[in-house]
Amino acid sequence: MHHFPLYMDIRERKVVVVGGGKVAYRKVNKLLATGAHITVVSPSLCAPLFELYSNHFIQWIQAKCQENHLRDAFLIISASGSKEAQEMIKNTTQKFQLVNGADNPSIGNVIFPAVFEEGDVSVAISTGGSSPTRAKKLKNLLKELFKKVKDN
Repeated sequence: MHHFPLYMDIRERKVVVVGGGKVAYRKVNKLLATGAHITVVSPSLCAPLFELYSNHFIQWIQAKCQENHLRDAFLIISASGSKEAQEMIKNTTQKFQLVNGADNPSIGNVIFPAVFEEGDVSVAISTGGSSPTRAKKLKNLLKELFKKVKDN
C-alpha cells in the first residue's frame, strides 16, 4: 500500500486513542499540542496517561472499546495490542474515518511518520509502517546532522 504524506489540522476534532499503555501514551503525548479533543478508551491507564486524565488534558472512557466509542471520532488510533479491539476497529471504521494502527499498521489507513522539528523546519520519515524503529533511527541521524549544519 502506498501512503500519501499528509499533515492535518485536527484542532477541535475528536481523536479517540484505544489503549491505555505506553504506546497510547506516546501517541497522546504527541497529540496534546494539536488542540484536538482527546479521548482514551481503555479499562485501565498507565501512570502518565492517568496523570493527563487527572489534570483534565484528556478524557477517559474506562471500558473495553466498542463501536459506539468510535462513531463520531475524526481520527482513531489503535494502540491497545488487543486483537479483538483491532478487528472491531478494522471492521467498523475504516471506510469513513481516519484510523492509525500503532501496533498493527494493516488495520488502518493512516500512518504516522517519525518527525523531527527544529524551529520552522519539520522533517518526516516513513517506512510505510514496515519499520518504525528504522524510521526513528533515521530521524535521530538527521537531527544530529541538522545540529552540525546549524552550528556551521
